Amino acid sequence: LELGVDIAGLDAVVLAGFPGTLASLWQQAGRAGRKGLGALVVFVARDDPLDTFLVHHPEAVFGRPVEATVLDPENPYVLGPQLCCAAAELALTEADLPLFGGPVAEAVLPDLVRRGLLRHRPTGWYWTDRRRPDLDIRGTGGEPVRVVEGATGRVLGTVDAWAAHSTVHQGAVYLHQGVSYLVDELELTDGVALVHEDTPDWSTSARDTTDIRIASTLRARDLGDLTLHHGTVDVTNQVVSYLRRRHLTGEVLDETPLDLPARELRTRAVWYTLSEAALTEARLEPADVPGAAHAAEHAAIGLLPLFATCDRWDIGGVSTALHPDTGRMTVFVYDGQPGGAGFAARGYDTAEEWLRSTREAVAACECEAGCPSCVQSPKCGNGNEPLDKTGAVRLLDVVLRHLHH
Repeated sequence: LELGVDIAGLDAVVLAGFPGTLASLWQQAGRAGRKGLGALVVFVARDDPLDTFLVHHPEAVFGRPVEATVLDPENPYVLGPQLCCAAAELALTEADLPLFGGPVAEAVLPDLVRRGLLRHRPTGWYWTDRRRPDLDIRGTGGEPVRVVEGATGRVLGTVDAWAAHSTVHQGAVYLHQGVSYLVDELELTDGVALVHEDTPDWSTSARDTTDIRIASTLRARDLGDLTLHHGTVDVTNQVVSYLRRRHLTGEVLDETPLDLPARELRTRAVWYTLSEAALTEARLEPADVPGAAHAAEHAAIGLLPLFATCDRWDIGGVSTALHPDTGRMTVFVYDGQPGGAGFAARGYDTAEEWLRSTREAVAACECEAGCPSCVQSPKCGNGNEPLDKTGAVRLLDVVLRHLHH
């Protein structure tokens, strides 16, 4: 609909699933009924926690403004390239720095000078290269991996560096414009995945392990049995194997180990912890805690996009019955971008509304034991095991009770 088509005569729009933000929803809905005519917009929900929540709570669409646009202007990974682009257009002077956050920019500039990207003169900071600054506008860090058809050398597309390990590893089934390909090998040094066209009757899903360590806490609310934090974390992620599943039945055929390096991401997260007493209050036996926390974490990731302009692929999460840094049951939700993008900060700021919506989405879902509409996640590295839907509701009830005090 963007390619120069005259859409003045459109009467109806069908939305197949929530587009991720209310801003997108209204933009797409607004394609019908131009020129002051009536319009019909039909929303067909997908199996997704956010879609489920909106079907049960239409007021979340009609009764509220579009999301706050979230960014973290102090993120050095974002600010550094911005300063380079600014200097390439016109030398940066002291007087310009308040436009870029003042002291934050002053802290980043010496690093850019040391790396030889900018030159410092008495009159300001100058871009040193004849070429334009090299900037990844998708902003995920790292060169994208090219997907290349081995026999012809034709480049089919690219995959973000961070996503490549789980989507184009050796043996993966890769879909491109409706055609399926099998990945023969992933060459990480060259950033190339070699594929050939094939139509297997199975799909692949990667399994990964994620470890998270707290580097520093920026803000915290200590409510005794519950604590809520926002801070900097180090996430270590490693894709360890993949499963092959039959298309029609979903039956797992086998699991194949993969030898891929672990990757480090320093970013921002929001996390909450519960004491033993609070878990007892939630009627959770020690054996139930991992499943309840895991389900609560998936649902929270599914609903953060209601409060921050992101989608679930921009954020990640880790839950554990006992985290070494907190000594308690802890659920983390982190920004998938180096240095953080402000989504976790927004989660901390709106924790009560965000976690209440999460609880309602899980409780309102009509399934018995958890489904993609509430607690299952399409990108879970543990194959959505273990998950305890009713445990998650009880856990979130206790979290909300303590947050409210």
